[in-house]
Amino acid sequence: MEKQIFKIEPFFEPRIWGGERLKKRYGYTTDISPVGEVYNVVALPGQADCVVTSIDKTLSQLYVEKQEWFKCDTVRLPIRVNILDPLADLSVQLHPGDEYALKHDNSRGKPEAWVILNAPEDGRIAFGHYAKSREEFSILSEKKEFDKLVRYIPAKKDWYLDIPAGTLHAIGKDVLTYNISRNADLTYRLYDYNRIDPKTDHERQLHIDKVIDNVIVPDDAKDFIWFDSTHENGCEISRYWNEPGLYTLLRLKTITEGHYSQPRFAFITIVEGSGRINGISVKKGETILIPDNFGTLIFRGKIDCFIASYENE
Repeated sequence: MEKQIFKIEPFFEPRIWGGERLKKRYGYTTDISPVGEVYNVVALPGQADCVVTSIDKTLSQLYVEKQEWFKCDTVRLPIRVNILDPLADLSVQLHPGDEYALKHDNSRGKPEAWVILNAPEDGRIAFGHYAKSREEFSILSEKKEFDKLVRYIPAKKDWYLDIPAGTLHAIGKDVLTYNISRNADLTYRLYDYNRIDPKTDHERQLHIDKVIDNVIVPDDAKDFIWFDSTHENGCEISRYWNEPGLYTLLRLKTITEGHYSQPRFAFITIVEGSGRINGISVKKGETILIPDNFGTLIFRGKIDCFIASYENE
């Protein structure tokens, strides 16, 4: 099979804080309800795995069978992409680093980053904490004095937020978010507002001890970062992050036509607009895979998209 562009079918996750807005916003069709997030790119075999419909393979299968399309130094596809649109605040949580995750849950850690796509005026993000020591963090957690413990910051549309492993965080109600992370799925919850999961009629599991083990103390969480864009060959480009061994992320917008050279494999997720990329019709909500060393990409139409990739360590 020659290198070519493929559309990646989304994988949907029901969430108690989800609803129908992602379906309406992006035209998704699924029986999953309520949809809290859509995985535009995920390749966890037997757990969460996007499908490449045109060749009847999962993304994890394609990654194994066509390693030359990715040329990565990891056994599994290294990155994951999803979009979240919560109708209620997410649980206050964190993700561990690799060493702890492997030892305790046979998983990789999951550093991640967000770009806010839309937010109400009072939209906010839980990000970091005020405890000066692990002991103080433990005491405030035990007393459930989360108003004294958890730090909140205003959500900033189109800004980037880096969330290293061990950082306490939660996306707030109505904050539409693009997320890139390591291809893993390990979350430790500190607090979940005493919500009842309708599937179990019980509160969701918390992992307070594991949060205390992993949380960064004292907290060094910063804030949102603004990245200026550049204009190149008809494209407006914002380069957010490029960390070998983690992920590469940029945002690209075109008005009518633009050219962009993509040396590494990439997943392009359209968040607004429609058009064609190298002759392939695309619209908002869709994701396409660009194989490694594919060459120049030609964008036609009014397109706003994220390009997610990975550099080897």
